[in-house]
Amino acid sequence: MADLFDVIADPTRRELLRALLEQAEADGPGEASVGELVNRLSLSQPTVSKHLKTLREFSIVSVREQGQHRFYRLEPSRLEPIAEWLGAFVKPSVTEQPATEQTAAVAAAAPAKPLPPRVRAAAVRLGASAAGLTTRFRRAS
Repeated sequence: MADLFDVIADPTRRELLRALLEQAEADGPGEASVGELVNRLSLSQPTVSKHLKTLREFSIVSVREQGQHRFYRLEPSRLEPIAEWLGAFVKPSVTEQPATEQTAAVAAAAPAKPLPPRVRAAAVRLGASAAGLTTRFRRAS
């Protein structure tokens, strides 16, 4: 499992995985060519190809060849060991807190899939702002 962590530790490979995930959410087959990934991520073709090769070696992505073109698809089941490992850390912190009606509603409405990068960044900024306001209100009280 350590090798799998090494593979996804690279930020370029994580961006490729996110792009393939978003592609899968956007259309049925969820495939993207190297050229599409190059345009989407503004990376060079050799860089994208090199990282896709590594992801392919670990079966995190699969490839379908059509003529001279290759189409890549995310294989999320290969990431399950990481999700299970992380779940051991995340799950207790969520279940230890008493659930109120409001937190239960928020948890039920939470998306099952990760948020797109821009939405995630906005959510992080909003959460940080809310935490700062909460701290100010507590100090003022």
